[in-house]
Amino acid sequence: MNELEYRLRAQKYDAWLRIGQVFIKWIVIGFIAWCVEGSIQSLAGKSTLADFSVYLIGDLKANKVISHIITGLFGLCGIGFGMRERRLKRQAIKQSSNRIVELEKRWDPNRTSSGLRIDGRSRPEDEP
Repeated sequence: MNELEYRLRAQKYDAWLRIGQVFIKWIVIGFIAWCVEGSIQSLAGKSTLADFSVYLIGDLKANKVISHIITGLFGLCGIGFGMRERRLKRQAIKQSSNRIVELEKRWDPNRTSSGLRIDGRSRPEDEP
């Protein structure tokens, strides 16, 4: 078997694998939809814990102090999440920056630096 026949056979296997992956994905999505539909039908017209949660949310709206506390906690969690993501992004930039600088120097040895910090932030004199 020469190289061209081998590549053709590999491409055929690859095509069948991709078709299989798409087929499996849609089978799983359909199964999940079927399970959700069945659970909704079995709960139709019955009092459940979901009713309790609706009443609890209604009570929280009536009690403004608790509502404001919960809203504040969600806000603080969102701020904390954003700060953590920013820190992780800067760490990722710092880890890859040396490699990028090396590759750019190989491509164009006369290239000058933009002056960005190693973690991707702007130059101090450019910041407001």
